[in-house]
Amino acid sequence: MGSLNIPAGSRGGPEDTWASLVEAQAGGPAAELDLLDPFSPFLGSGAEAEGLDREDSYPELLADNASDAVSFDVRPRQHISVELPVSTLITPRSLFDGFTPPLPPVKEREAVAALMACVEAQETAAEKEFIEFELDRFTFYVHHRLYPYEMRPLHHLATKTGNDKFYFDGSLSIGSVKHYLTRVEVAELPIGNYGPDHHSTNDQIWVRSTLNRNKEIYYLLKKPAAEYARFHEPFLWIADLGKHVVDFCAWHVARKREVTLNSFKESFIRWLDKTHAKEPAFLRWWRQHPSDDYRTSVVANIDFIWKEINGESQASKAANHRFFNETLHFTQYKRNIPLKVDMIEEGKDGKKEQQPPTTVTPYIKECFGHMIIGKLLRLAGEDTPLDTLPPPVNKVKHEERQVVAGVPCGRGHRAAQARPQFLSKEMVNTIKVGDTISTPRDGEEDTDTKWRTAASKDSMEDHRWFALVQKVHVARNGDRSFDVSWFYRPAETPCCEMKYPWPNELFLSDHCTCMEDRRSRVKGREVLATHMIDWFGNPNTSPSVGEFFVRQTYIIEKRRFQTLDDSHKKCFHGLPPLKFKVGDAVLADLSSTDEVSEAFSPTRRLSEVYEVVKIFRQDETRFVRLRQLLRRRQVDPLAPNAAPNELVYTDSGKLFVVKPDKVEGKCHVRFFRPSTPIPSPYNRGGTGNMFFITHKLEEQDGELRCLPWEGECPSSFRQGFDPSCPLPKLKGLDLFCGGGNFGRGLEDGGAIEMRWANDIWEKAIHTYMANTDNTTTHAFLGSVDDLLRQAIEGKYASNVPRPGEVDFISGGSPCPGFSLLTVDKTTLHQIKNQSLVASFASFVDFYRPKYGVLENVESIVQARHNRKEDVLSQLFCALVGLGYQAQLILGDAWSHGAPQCRKRVFLYFAAAGLRMPEPPMLSHSHFPGVKSRNLGEMCNGEPFIKRESPATAFKYVSASEATADLPNIMDGKPDSCVTFPDHRLAYGCTSQMRMQTAVIPHRPYGMKFATAWRQGRGVMTRGDRELFPEDGKSRSSVISQGWGRLDPRDTFHTVTTRCNPTDARVGAGLHWNQDRPLTLQEMRRAQGYLDHEVILGSAFDQWKVVGNSVARQMALALGLQFREAWVESLNDKSLNLSAGVFGEDGDETSTANVDSDTATDSSRTTRASSRKRPRSLAAEIHSPKIRRLQSTSTPPGSRRSSRNASPLASSEPRGSLTPSAAGVGPMSPDAEAELEEMERELEDLGQLRDEDTAMTVVHL
Repeated sequence: MGSLNIPAGSRGGPEDTWASLVEAQAGGPAAELDLLDPFSPFLGSGAEAEGLDREDSYPELLADNASDAVSFDVRPRQHISVELPVSTLITPRSLFDGFTPPLPPVKEREAVAALMACVEAQETAAEKEFIEFELDRFTFYVHHRLYPYEMRPLHHLATKTGNDKFYFDGSLSIGSVKHYLTRVEVAELPIGNYGPDHHSTNDQIWVRSTLNRNKEIYYLLKKPAAEYARFHEPFLWIADLGKHVVDFCAWHVARKREVTLNSFKESFIRWLDKTHAKEPAFLRWWRQHPSDDYRTSVVANIDFIWKEINGESQASKAANHRFFNETLHFTQYKRNIPLKVDMIEEGKDGKKEQQPPTTVTPYIKECFGHMIIGKLLRLAGEDTPLDTLPPPVNKVKHEERQVVAGVPCGRGHRAAQARPQFLSKEMVNTIKVGDTISTPRDGEEDTDTKWRTAASKDSMEDHRWFALVQKVHVARNGDRSFDVSWFYRPAETPCCEMKYPWPNELFLSDHCTCMEDRRSRVKGREVLATHMIDWFGNPNTSPSVGEFFVRQTYIIEKRRFQTLDDSHKKCFHGLPPLKFKVGDAVLADLSSTDEVSEAFSPTRRLSEVYEVVKIFRQDETRFVRLRQLLRRRQVDPLAPNAAPNELVYTDSGKLFVVKPDKVEGKCHVRFFRPSTPIPSPYNRGGTGNMFFITHKLEEQDGELRCLPWEGECPSSFRQGFDPSCPLPKLKGLDLFCGGGNFGRGLEDGGAIEMRWANDIWEKAIHTYMANTDNTTTHAFLGSVDDLLRQAIEGKYASNVPRPGEVDFISGGSPCPGFSLLTVDKTTLHQIKNQSLVASFASFVDFYRPKYGVLENVESIVQARHNRKEDVLSQLFCALVGLGYQAQLILGDAWSHGAPQCRKRVFLYFAAAGLRMPEPPMLSHSHFPGVKSRNLGEMCNGEPFIKRESPATAFKYVSASEATADLPNIMDGKPDSCVTFPDHRLAYGCTSQMRMQTAVIPHRPYGMKFATAWRQGRGVMTRGDRELFPEDGKSRSSVISQGWGRLDPRDTFHTVTTRCNPTDARVGAGLHWNQDRPLTLQEMRRAQGYLDHEVILGSAFDQWKVVGNSVARQMALALGLQFREAWVESLNDKSLNLSAGVFGEDGDETSTANVDSDTATDSSRTTRASSRKRPRSLAAEIHSPKIRRLQSTSTPPGSRRSSRNASPLASSEPRGSLTPSAAGVGPMSPDAEAELEEMERELEDLGQLRDEDTAMTVVHL
């Protein structure tokens, strides 16, 4: 690099815009100026601050021109350093006006004739097989309407469509005779030195011009022109890569061995190391590559390799090997030949569309058939016995239910309905605990209830609420009232008003009246009837056994369906069971405020990791003693760049005493020796709240130092699970698998092994298979309709599993049918996309897996708009109707460590009786600007799900942090990066696009066309405005996001299926410092693809694969939750799944005693009010002993209170604890000793019970 020193006073303030271009020493304008201005608010944003590697790739040029640098005498504190690259030119200097060539240009024919005369004079021409002249100071370029006179690297020659015509300018010579040529058309690029006896091709690369196509005259490449060096240096590395791949293939062909893509994972470099030993040329080439896995490099240059291998006779037979079928032809996995089916045809706006029908099972067709997607649903194998539920049949007729209840179920105004018939007082007096009763629902007109009258489709409105009696209260006058737990109808859950298959099913909820005021009770005079319930029943329940059947509990706060348990029949109002025990690692937020607001707040609150040392309680109040585990980068000056999730262990750290509600939840911490590679998932930067320890903090020579951990895990510490510990895996079927980022992320959790993968796009399925190490994974390339049809018809194969083989089903059905980016969702094509949700449900119906998950965009969740076509709620109906436990969660990718603003929803489910996964706890904070978010709306006006803002262990990962190690590729035109082969553009940057990009300011961050122009009031000149579309176009509107630069302090925007930085809606597609669109490698980082993973196809295809993926971090967080639930299920003896899962160091040995998280949630929502008034704790602390501890509560609004009066607001203030007891700061040694003395005194009085071994653990 050259350097240019400029005084700070040579420009205005930070807000000024620089209009001048600085010329580089080599003659080209600098495409980028990284300013380190001490007076600028953007100080530290330059290359040094980003940690970019700016090693000069052409040092001799810098040495030759170093004296040309301009220098000014300035005061040191006002000094600005600007780094200038050797050249950023895209067009050869020889084509600029005013360029002075080293020699007068001549025509190629004349130059060749003159040079041939010299050869003949030397009488050596006849002795050589060919004649070569030296080509020096050359540039190669193409000339196209969109890319006029743009330089190109030579590995594009004859490999890129539209770039076949290459030209060069340069000096042609033999000996001392030189001629300067311009615009010479290139015909061929011969490369020599093939064979294991040669170590590099760099001195044996020629070009043959079109003029010499039929002659053995070649031009040997020597030194490139200064501006072409950045194109030529990477090409030389790629040329050697091509040589080594050809030699490697030839060696295998000679031994009749097949080459595959996986051959380049390890075998390739081992063979090269053995073949070329310690040859300097080879070692220089080898050192430039960061790993021994060359698959991504080979794939990035597969077109060049294909051209070279077909030109080498000894290796040409390898062209038929699996390697090219995997990476170039995409024929390794054969496409399933679809059966001929009648296409669905529909016309709109004079255009006809055709789409194949969507194959479904009878049960799913009955569920979804009434919707608009129903016209695409077709049954398969109607003559074949189907192992699926039959179409639902209502067991209880509506007329029969009316007679039983005495309450009309028809629609109409309340006043027009028959008068309810209440039970007599004598009958009410016989009601006891455990009976099921009904009562009229609160009216929408005469009460302030939030509950709208709702009924599932094809079901009559039922104006009753059903309840399970928990307690009977008898007044002095003999009147009775009842505390109850409410039953919920399907329409009162996320199933909403969609078609639920079993109208006689109720869901027992965890919503009760016990902790509400007496007005919430059901009065005896309000009881309509008692009802028989078939507990743990099924759709086959007959009216003689029960009017209704109940098999699931509905957890109202979580909108969660969970398998019914006997314990659910009795509400629980004691202290909630703790989810951790002594020795566990937990996350806690010991902020100074005792009260945590329930309102959404994007303010970053970070939690820290603690070891639970002791759990004790005073009366009914529990306390937890914690020891903090510090982060290594905070305490080890020798490791400032330690992983953010690396901790150091100490048994003498600060101790804190807190209330249990200060603990956010459990995390996983595992010990590793410093020399041991950290395995997944502990090496993922904290995703899933996974931490590791390799060092301990000890005092040495009077100082605390970090020393390597060499011993065993402390016996008192319950470390996280061992990923190498064997575990029975769930066999997975990955539908709509794409490139596999979702499936591999789920596998990373350790409990799932994808055995079958399906996608309709050959490049996606080949990418998926290229990254699986499991030889038992089978690919089905074709439509899900064909896969399901073959399975239903019994045409099983290795890639068509049988019923009973599939334990897990995952899928991300096509999102365009629901995406906000899709302008018209009513086209037949988009209706087909929507119908694939029913296809997913059919796979669940047919295979009945143990677990599963569906991913889609958040706009799949409907509110009031278009509720009759609510595909998601209908999917809830179908899955819950099959008996599955189910829950919907919001998956913000950035909240789990992805540097991307990607918002998705996940509906996951578990078979009845298995442990249901908990939603993954957030590990990373929200970034600035994130707002609260409610999705969907149920009939009580509350959302399906909402965004939370808890304290997290990590700050969100910004775009600049995620890409800090990527080199500066400037404009990206060389199209190659040795260290990161996918750090290249997937967008054709035309000359106009380059000019548009250049006028978008780098600072302040986040500038775009609309803000730079600002209707003529911005920093963009009117001349620059002419580069962009005229007014009236969406891309140039005031709200357009087009031509936007990404703010590096934020996350990447949602990655879509194609790179389009000019798009009006997506936007932020330009780099913040470099004048170019974002690269494929940057998108890989945004989506969480690991650097070694292969993505196949062209750069444009690869971008599409990445854009269609699920963020890896989100998938991993879910996978860890599935692992936890599966391990608990295996250790649940009542399920008889396994004898138990064994572990070591306490990681999973106690799971046989783990209890599931039942409906004992301490927080209860109510049907009448969304306001939550949690119990408050009033405490008085008198040093040194606790004198009085009193628990008080305020009644929240209730389902019943709205009929009588508005709930009373609490006037009682929340209690508080002093810092020593509340745990807002570390305890002093005196306070610690005082607390120990107090504990001993209380133990002597029998008032304190140590719960070290008596804790109920909910999670591993």
